[in-house]
Amino acid sequence: MTTFNKSLRKVMLLIAIGFLIFWSVAPIAWIFISSISPTVELFSRPPHWIPYNPTLKNYMDLLVTGRGFRGATVIPAVRYFRRGLVNSLIYAVTTTLIMAIFSSITGYVFARYNFPLKNVLFYLFIGVIPIPGWAVLITIYQIFATAGLLNTLHGMILLFITYRLPIDTWLMKSYFESIPRDIEEAAMIDGCSKLEAMFKVVMPIALPGVAAVLIVSFISTWNAFLAPLIFTFTEEAKPLTVVISEFIGQYYVEWDLMSAAAVIAIIPPLFFAFIFQKYLIQGLTKGAVKY
Repeated sequence: MTTFNKSLRKVMLLIAIGFLIFWSVAPIAWIFISSISPTVELFSRPPHWIPYNPTLKNYMDLLVTGRGFRGATVIPAVRYFRRGLVNSLIYAVTTTLIMAIFSSITGYVFARYNFPLKNVLFYLFIGVIPIPGWAVLITIYQIFATAGLLNTLHGMILLFITYRLPIDTWLMKSYFESIPRDIEEAAMIDGCSKLEAMFKVVMPIALPGVAAVLIVSFISTWNAFLAPLIFTFTEEAKPLTVVISEFIGQYYVEWDLMSAAAVIAIIPPLFFAFIFQKYLIQGLTKGAVKY
């Protein structure tokens, strides 16, 4: 390969990398710029990246003062946004904590215990993973309507847990299988019961796997949109993703409020992932799927 071809290949690679970075970062940057831009600048032509008169008014309207949206209706944005933010936190935190416990237990049982039809039950358990969520929404909707779970916090939490449990169990089972059984056997020789060996010996080693489950479950629940859009009707149960979409009215789009809300919505999952980032890669790679 000639020097020219090597240089051309390097230049093309740099251009491709630069394009991918721009493709990923530009939408986030534009949302942030829109969130600090006055409304009049959002509709200026041609559009510009740097706002001439940056302002925090959009954030004040969402978090402090509030204003009517959807054509200045009586619903204040601050009340609607705060409630959506609280609902999303309730959904994400509750689902994540429950999944950390349940998936660890079910994953450990499938990884360490032998019982009749174990493999059949496990493959039936994870067999629902490839099924698209929208394909079963009608049936779930009918069940929730009959059980009185529509437009309720506990109903949505139950739905999120049902969706996450097979995936997180699969991940934790794979992670537990990567931990040598000799560690547990040594603990039981020293006097630990099977349960004590699990919680005192195996679980501390499995913390990276648990952290991976925490991050994935939190982000998945936080970003959920289709199911909450269908199963929630009022501000008492709507999460932040649905609330943000409702800044789009029939005749007018509140781009300023929607951009500020989107920026705020990005912060919790980023903060959560930053806290557990040192465990994430280790947890996902060591507990990689073996099937």
